[in-house]
Amino acid sequence: MGVGGLSKQGCPPLRPLRLGQTGEAAERKAMASLVQYSKAPIQASLISVSDEDVNRQAVGSFQALMQFMGDQSKPRGKNDLDLLYGLLKLCQEKENLRDEIYCQAIKQITGHPRGPCARGWTFLSLLTGYFSPSTSLMPYVTKFLQHSALSQELARRCQEHLQRTVKYGGRRRLPSPGEMQAFLKGQVAHLLLIRLPGGVEYKANIHTFTVAAEVLEEMCGQMGITDPHEVQEFALFLIKGEGQLVRPLWPREYLNSEVVGPDVSLHSRRLGWETPLHFDNPTYVSTHYGQVLWDYLQGKLLVSAQEDARLARLAALQHLSRNHEEPPSEQGLLAYLPKQLQWQMNVAAVKRLMGQELRQLQGCTSQEAQISFIEAVSELPLFGYTVYMVLRASKPALPSPSLLGLNRQHLILMDPSSQELHCSIALRDLQRLHMLSPLGAEGSPGLELNYGSADDPQTIWFELPQVGGLCAP
Repeated sequence: MGVGGLSKQGCPPLRPLRLGQTGEAAERKAMASLVQYSKAPIQASLISVSDEDVNRQAVGSFQALMQFMGDQSKPRGKNDLDLLYGLLKLCQEKENLRDEIYCQAIKQITGHPRGPCARGWTFLSLLTGYFSPSTSLMPYVTKFLQHSALSQELARRCQEHLQRTVKYGGRRRLPSPGEMQAFLKGQVAHLLLIRLPGGVEYKANIHTFTVAAEVLEEMCGQMGITDPHEVQEFALFLIKGEGQLVRPLWPREYLNSEVVGPDVSLHSRRLGWETPLHFDNPTYVSTHYGQVLWDYLQGKLLVSAQEDARLARLAALQHLSRNHEEPPSEQGLLAYLPKQLQWQMNVAAVKRLMGQELRQLQGCTSQEAQISFIEAVSELPLFGYTVYMVLRASKPALPSPSLLGLNRQHLILMDPSSQELHCSIALRDLQRLHMLSPLGAEGSPGLELNYGSADDPQTIWFELPQVGGLCAP
């Protein structure tokens, strides 16, 4: 075990290496005696420490580990869950004990009289998913797992968990009792339903330490998206109840820590549109169509009530995407028009133009109609922006209500009626973003922005119902 040569900056030396023995053979012998199963509790920490309190906690953690592994009887009133929580909580609160507990787990697994000790590997698979060892101990832990993985499935799982912890930082919240109980029974995977725009549903098979980035990559793969930059243009959102936005998930967040509660669901949307669109996958087409269609009908992609020809073409394409050929009635036509325009426009004129469009588009398939709709909508002013309704703003000159558009470069404010741009803030000039609580029970939350240069600082706030979405990754 190559831990004996740790530097002063790394993990402290292990106790058996302080016997004065020299040479490679002596070191191997000392290491072998250290990392072997012990049927008796240790009397001092495996790693040399000067703090007596840390030493006492290390002795206690070893005893708890032995009790969990079934090598000692449990104290009255304590069960396996209590022991596991105690060990994980100790690692969570005492970073300087993590290497010690790693060494204890490896010691008790190695040469265990019951062969491959499932309980020991179960604990190590949890430990590797939550906390990584120090940089000094990491090479040994990695080598130990690589060697063990040749014959032990749980060791391979530990490898995966540790790699994920190094990459994403480790899961921070301890599991619920229900999740922990399922983990002990080997039930580490379950299906998670993700709702995509357009009524598309994706079932992801997630594990104890699955992060949002992995699900997004898998989901995008089903749409034929392999470019990492395009994958990053999608995000997952937690939705509570009947559509109230809770917040977006950062790519590094662990899903089992966040998607909790019976009324919480997971949704996905495309936030960035820098990568050129490609329509080489049916799921890609239907998902993007569903998102831009919803934004269009909600009035979040600006179009004027006077643009009869554009409204008619977009209505015809929606009609054909449903595999309908006969023109709709005037009442049926309303389902294809943005809600806020329905009372402003000449419905009869749009219906007449729509009939002409349907004749010109004869033979167009549902998927072709969806692609044409996306391409037509992409020419609208707010396409490529995530759009929020602003109830009012701090500057009187700004229209109320108005539409706030956000992409990866700018935040803009537009008048939904005139389509006039009233405000544009480059995100590179944004200094601070602060959420404001509602003023009363009936009020909406707000967002305060500080932007500009040090010589010309600016402040503006907006009152908007879905302020959480503006903090999307």
